[in-house]
Order: sequence, then structure tokens, then C-alpha cells
Amino acid sequence: MTTPAVTPASPITPILTQISWLKAHERIVCLFLCLVVAGWIGNKYLDNAAARSETRATVAEQALASQKAQDAANASTVAQVTQQYAAIVQTLQAQNASLASSLAQRQASLVVAQKTDTTLALPDLANRLKTIGNAPDGSVSASGGQILLTQPGAVAVTQTLETIPTLQADLKDTTATLQTSEAARTQANTVIADQGTQITGLNLAITDQEKACTLQIKAVKAEARKSKLAWFKRGFITGFISGIFVGHAAGL
Repeated sequence: MTTPAVTPASPITPILTQISWLKAHERIVCLFLCLVVAGWIGNKYLDNAAARSETRATVAEQALASQKAQDAANASTVAQVTQQYAAIVQTLQAQNASLASSLAQRQASLVVAQKTDTTLALPDLANRLKTIGNAPDGSVSASGGQILLTQPGAVAVTQTLETIPTLQADLKDTTATLQTSEAARTQANTVIADQGTQITGLNLAITDQEKACTLQIKAVKAEARKSKLAWFKRGFITGFISGIFVGHAAGL
């Protein structure tokens, strides 16, 4: 019995088979290639977006650091000015307290002197008038129930009395000035306190902004990693399915 001769397979046959399969599944192959290219482009885009976000965040952090340093310098300046102002206010308060005490003592002495004047004998009253009126010696004298003034004595006493209205007006103006100064001091204290509060608020705002910037960077990085993983999964699944089709078509 004659064994039929087996014709050896041509080495070109598998190649032709694969080419035929590629032609038959041209859309699948193109889709696979498009998905691979799209995944690569998507990853590149995400990498660039993350890099840009990190650059913007770095610039923002530098600006925040600069603003924070400036804010700290402003706070230091305000603290120094406040300390100097507090020292001045303390000195002025001590001076005002001393003046108020002296004024009260003089007022009490005036009341005592006026009461004493009502009890002085006539010669003593004349001598007192001469003393406080800056009258020349011998220009004031007592005679009987009267006090006599010479012309120089009368002039001296009158000139002394002329100063009283002026002194009273000066006292009134000085009191008004002190009241205005006190009001200005109170307002200055309010302004300094408000500035301190404002600087504290700026510090809090900078801290919050810095935290927000840090969280934003983390969110961008997390989103980029998530997108990369998603594209990897898509590419892996597509490649796996395409491999099955190719293997099936090739008879593997």
C-alpha cells in the first residue's frame, strides 16, 4: 500500500493567514491602536496638567511665604509702636495724675485761705492784701475800720486782679485741650487695637489659604493618579480582549 506523499506547509501560509485576519478585523485593530494612542496622550496630558498645577502651587506658596514674612514684619512694627505709645501714655497719665493732685491741693488751700481771711484782724487783712496784691511797702495800711491804699498800691492790687480772668480763661482752654487729648488717646488706642485685630485676621487668612493650596495640590495629584490607573485598566482590558481575538483567529 502506497502512502500518499504529504505536501509540506509553505512557510508563507501563516503570514498570509495573519494578514487575512488583520484585514477581516481591521476595525478592531484600529480601535485597539486608537485606544492605546489615546491612553498615551491622556497620560501625557495628565502629567503636564499635574506639572502645571504644581508649578502654580509653588508660585502661590512662594507668594504666601513672602506675604507671611511681610505680615510678620508689620506685626512687629505695630507691636513696637504700640509699646512706645503705651510708655508715652503711661508717662502722660502719671503727669496728669500729679497735676490733678496738685490742683486739688491748691483748691483746698484756697478754700482754707478764704475762710481764714474772714477772721483776720484789720491790720493782718491789710498785710494780706499787700502780699497777694504785690503792692509796694507802705502802700496798704489800716485805719480804724478801713483799709487805705495809696495810688501805687491800688495800681499794684488792680494789676494783680487783672490776671484772674486771664488765668481762668487759660484754665478753661487747658481743660478743653486735655479733654481733646484724652479723646484722641482713646481713639488712638482703638485704632491700634483694630490694627492688631486686622493683622491677626491676615495671619489666619494666610494660614487658611496655605492649607487650601496644599489640599489642592494633593487633590490634583490624586486625580492624576486615579486617571492614570483608569487609562491603564482600559488599555489592559482592550489589549487582553484583542489578544484573545488574535489568538483565536490564528488558531492558537
